[in-house]
Amino acid sequence: MGQKPDIEPIKENVTTKEIVTEGVTPLRDLGNGYFEYNKGLYKRDALKELRPDLFSAKADVNNQNKTGYGTQFPKMAVKGDIFVRVDVLPNRVFKFDGKKWLEQNKTMTQSYLYNKDYIEFLVERISSGEYDLDVLSDDEKAEIEAYLKSNQNT
Repeated sequence: MGQKPDIEPIKENVTTKEIVTEGVTPLRDLGNGYFEYNKGLYKRDALKELRPDLFSAKADVNNQNKTGYGTQFPKMAVKGDIFVRVDVLPNRVFKFDGKKWLEQNKTMTQSYLYNKDYIEFLVERISSGEYDLDVLSDDEKAEIEAYLKSNQNT
């Protein structure tokens, strides 16, 4: 077997069940051309000059939430981003609230299922025997079934 990837441990605050992540740099659009970034307040043009990468991939920071998956939370996150941790079974879904990642109830959210790469990841893990269908939610199973049917016709 190959070498296992480094896994960032999930840190839990037991009293609130909030997930605390270190090293995440939130970017919040405060309106009127101002942004909060890395605990500082910036005018859009100044921040864009300092960190053009924050704006190059996003046409509109307000409307572009990302969904992703992996064994470590992303270093850059925008309020509303969704991330699925795949280093635990069953996989756990989190949403970034602007400061920290909060675990979401998988039966109450489906937005993470619109990430085709995540569905392909699940199909690959099932095919290799690493995942059993029993660890997946009903919604994940339905998305996998739809994905397999749509790819059967190509």
